[in-house]
Amino acid sequence: MARSAKTVSIRHLHAAVKTALEAAKRQHPDFKIDPVAASGTVILPIYVRFPWICGLPPFPWPESELQNITAFTDSFVANLASNEHISSAALDGKFERTVYASGGTVSIGFVPADFSLTE
Repeated sequence: MARSAKTVSIRHLHAAVKTALEAAKRQHPDFKIDPVAASGTVILPIYVRFPWICGLPPFPWPESELQNITAFTDSFVANLASNEHISSAALDGKFERTVYASGGTVSIGFVPADFSLTE
């Protein structure tokens, strides 16, 4: 049996990540993350490293505050899960939180399915 290809629009994924991040920041007002480009404008990059993570790329975060980033990530991923446009990006249809910490930086997101991005 042939496997059906899963695709997600990069525009839908970007909009979902932006909305989920804004909602999670409202739920956790002490959390500060605003990725800034060299030009000084606020940007929101998306990090996809199949099969490990889909979410935000590494940003500085103190290791002593990992429990706070975990709670924030739970909110972020719950908000992503409510967006039906990106449901095929979730592994087995379930948005499972993942946090990667290394050397004072963390990446947050969910465990992705094998999907491709479209315009």
